[in-house]
Amino acid sequence: MGLAASQARLLLLTSRKSDLEYRAQQITNSLMILAQQTETVAREYSVKISNQTIIYQSADKDQTTKTLTAKDFAAQTAGGYKLYVLPQDKEWEAIYDNYYINSEGDKITAEDYKRLTETDPEKAEEYTKTDEQYISNNFSGPEILERYNNGTLVIKNAKDEVVDLNGNNGFVTTYYTDDDKAAEAEYNTKTASIQVKEKRLQNDLNQVQTQQSACDTEIDSVKKIMDKNIERTFKVFS
Repeated sequence: MGLAASQARLLLLTSRKSDLEYRAQQITNSLMILAQQTETVAREYSVKISNQTIIYQSADKDQTTKTLTAKDFAAQTAGGYKLYVLPQDKEWEAIYDNYYINSEGDKITAEDYKRLTETDPEKAEEYTKTDEQYISNNFSGPEILERYNNGTLVIKNAKDEVVDLNGNNGFVTTYYTDDDKAAEAEYNTKTASIQVKEKRLQNDLNQVQTQQSACDTEIDSVKKIMDKNIERTFKVFS
């Protein structure tokens, strides 16, 4: 191989090595992103299996317990206690101390009922008043407890007094396990997907590194040929 041909070959190999180094850097960055995703998935799983809920323990002899939802408070099945949501919690729909309901189960507030009596008295006659509290969003026990701890809702007794969940009033906080299996299944699915991507990227990185090694070997070989050509040329002209 002549000196000019060797120089051209060296330039080609140097360009190829630069491309391989850039590809290796891309793969490494992708692996770092997957590592961050793994950490996020693990953190989410830890939160989901360690969440707590609120239950109400009855005062009868068998001490039966009931996991509470917002509608349990609305129906006053939680020992007569009610939820009151503070204005800063925008995710909750309005709470009414009473509502009107027709035979088909349609519910309207007292304010809407009053408006209906003025605009359509015959239709208003289809509705009857109930003293049940109405909450349109049926939040679960963990969601109630989270908002209670965040200070966006309070629980009041029949005397309209704010109660403390840590007091001796029948309320108990405990770990919520109903969603643990779903959380575990979600964690396993996401983790398996990440592992497949990691394995594929690692295989790609191994191939790139093998090509880099071969490229380095050939660059060294071409450089040796060029050195010999230069040495031979200088001997001729010396």
